[in-house]
Amino acid sequence: VATAATIAGLFAPLTGPGPALWAALLLALLLSEVLSFLALQVLFAVLGVEHSRESTRSAVIGMLTATGVFTGVAIVVVAAAWTDPWTAAVGGVVGCALAIGYRQHRRLAADQQQNVRLHQFLQGLGPVDLDSADSRDVLQEVRLLLHAEHLDLALQGPDGWQHYGDHDPDVDGTSALAVEVDLVARTRASLLEGSDHMSAPLMGAQDMLGVLTVSSRMGNTRPFGLRDLRMLETLATELAAAVERGRLQRQLALAATTDALTHLPNLNETTQRLNALLAANEDDVIVATCAVDSFREVNDTLGHQVGDDLLREVTRRLLLSYPEALIGRIGGGRFAVAVPAAPYGGDPSMFGLGIRAQVEGGAQLGPVGTHIKLSVGCARAREHGKDAATLIRRAETAMYSARNANGGPVVWEPAYEVEGQRRLAVVMALREALASGAIGVGFQPKVDTLTRVVTGVEALARWTHPALGAISPAEFVPLAEASGLMGPLTSTVLRQALTTCKGWQRRGGRVGVAVNVSAETILDPSFVTEVAAIVTSVNIAPDLLTLELTEGVVVNDPGLAAVRLAELRALGVKISVDDFGTGYSSLTYLKGLPVDEVKIDKAFVDGITHDRADGAVVRAVVDIAHTLGLRVVAEGVEQEEQHQMLARFGVDEVQGYLHARPMAALDMAQWLRRREQETPHGLRGV
Repeated sequence: VATAATIAGLFAPLTGPGPALWAALLLALLLSEVLSFLALQVLFAVLGVEHSRESTRSAVIGMLTATGVFTGVAIVVVAAAWTDPWTAAVGGVVGCALAIGYRQHRRLAADQQQNVRLHQFLQGLGPVDLDSADSRDVLQEVRLLLHAEHLDLALQGPDGWQHYGDHDPDVDGTSALAVEVDLVARTRASLLEGSDHMSAPLMGAQDMLGVLTVSSRMGNTRPFGLRDLRMLETLATELAAAVERGRLQRQLALAATTDALTHLPNLNETTQRLNALLAANEDDVIVATCAVDSFREVNDTLGHQVGDDLLREVTRRLLLSYPEALIGRIGGGRFAVAVPAAPYGGDPSMFGLGIRAQVEGGAQLGPVGTHIKLSVGCARAREHGKDAATLIRRAETAMYSARNANGGPVVWEPAYEVEGQRRLAVVMALREALASGAIGVGFQPKVDTLTRVVTGVEALARWTHPALGAISPAEFVPLAEASGLMGPLTSTVLRQALTTCKGWQRRGGRVGVAVNVSAETILDPSFVTEVAAIVTSVNIAPDLLTLELTEGVVVNDPGLAAVRLAELRALGVKISVDDFGTGYSSLTYLKGLPVDEVKIDKAFVDGITHDRADGAVVRAVVDIAHTLGLRVVAEGVEQEEQHQMLARFGVDEVQGYLHARPMAALDMAQWLRRREQETPHGLRGV
């Protein structure tokens, strides 16, 4: 009223209520509201609070409405008081009641608006990654919802408390943290004492994540209250869930791009980063892939834990030697290392040699000592490929060739691509051949060294593809092992061999058949059951079947080998150790194992006529094998002189081109018939 009178006096003397006074009252109240509105806008700008056009328009409409209402009330009160002074008291009471009601309305409206903002905030609250820039906006919104000048989010980490937001060192919510209940109780008690800060725990699914603390309530009208604390607790609960979702999202994103064991980029991430490296270096990049040759052996013999330690040690050496390089684990025991070509002289071979020099050597993996050896293949951008996927693939192709070149390094050449494409074609064709029954079996006889009667036949897988032509077992058998087709291939050969052998028995004699079995197959627990089923379905005596396995099966895991061989022997099947002398060359492992015979490798047979060392080895094997009660078979016999010398050494049976080449089943039946007619007791059998 005083402001109105002062303003009205500027225009005309106050002779009584009238339009001048009414205009003065309207102008005074409007000016007061405008100044308050502008002051709030300045305050919001200083604090960084953003307002939409809609909220500003609503505030202006509310301001004009309130100004009109209060102007009308003021006119009525002034007019009444001018005519009767006692009505001023009544007007004052009414004015106070209106002011109190208006203030209460403003408070309820503010609370409703805050609830709407809270609801909108919670609806839009997604996973929160506190290490991202977006998290600052989230914490800023929480601070404004609570009308606080300072907000601190303290999370428990492995290295202590990590603070996010506007941390006030004078107000530390973590100092009161004993347990969740204690923190809440202390906060409630401090609010009753008029404290200017409050804290709430962030409770995760398993335990407490941290503490949310706000301090210094904006404005001097009142301190924080219990209602503010309830909102803080609500926000803390929702924020805890958002932080956990953010952590889970980050872990999932990390798992999609990072190898969990070595924490290196996985194949997909390595490919993407390599493409970026190519773009940054004008496609002049060297890519090397290296395989840890001993990884599989360490895994199988020392356990997966030691195998994991081996890969971590290789990772440590690579990162230490090439800190600026792109290093990724691309699968199993294989790594990729990529660097700009210029700093390394542009020579892939020298770079590959450097990797071997830095990584290879002895390694102590806990209580276990081992030796790290790599096979390294290299490729260079532009020359060998322009994109990351091609370079990695071609470097891997060269790496596989390096395994046959003492570890390399081997630099990719176009010829390797052709070889790789053929291997893929052979694997695909082999899968189809096994499904369609296109795999055949050839047979080669074994004869007694002294009497030269037939003692048995070895079954050998044979395959002629309509497009690829005749494919040697030396090519498709290793591919079958690598692609998981060895089991079906063994079953196919085993069934055909036993079915053919069944037909031979009708001519008299007992000519058995031998089938080669891989290490993976012989150690498979289901293989014993499969052999028993095939023998039963063919209806053949089990002692007519001999399973030939390499000595590596016995040496790598003698305990499991003994169990599997005993189970096969229990069926009545005979066991032979093939290619003896080419691997570990120790008869010690054969002692006590259910083995019936050993086969001396062709490499020793070739030299017995002119190399005294080969002859000494053959004689030693024969003597020890006979001492252990084992028969001895020599394979690869091509000359009569070799046959006679093996007979003098005491070898029991021989096999080779001297007597017969491998032949088809029908040809083998005719050969056996002729042999029976030409040689007395020509089919002695087993």
